[in-house]
Amino acid sequence: MLSTPWAQRKNKYDFVIIGSGYGGAIAAARLASASLDPKPSVCILERGKERQPGEFPETLAGVIGEERNSSNPLGMFELLTYPDISVMKGSGLGGTSLINANVAIEPDQEVFEQFHWPSAITLAELRPYYDKAREVLAPRSIRAPCNSPRCRH
Repeated sequence: MLSTPWAQRKNKYDFVIIGSGYGGAIAAARLASASLDPKPSVCILERGKERQPGEFPETLAGVIGEERNSSNPLGMFELLTYPDISVMKGSGLGGTSLINANVAIEPDQEVFEQFHWPSAITLAELRPYYDKAREVLAPRSIRAPCNSPRCRH
């Protein structure tokens, strides 16, 4: 378990980070590994619970049962709908990683050629950042059987 029991928490921290998703996790890791003297204390607050392997829903009924709402404030998923956009949010240790299962796909060049993509941002400009993320995160490929013509493996 990563979470600390409430009784073991401090009354004061040098830094408090709200959210354990990508942004919060990176900020906390950078602060914790910084060469600062004295070493800062870092606390991450998340509005959901920590899930262990095997506790994630594997069926549609399980996912529906994990909707975060007034009767289920610790639900894993929250769906917000507006006239122009819908947003699926993760609620729990890991943030949105709970939704995308820590899967990050480097986009193909075609994504950057779409009419609505900002022309000032190119794959070539982002390449060093994808390379750095790959270096730091050390991802591994997981291949699942696929019968779709869109599959490339």
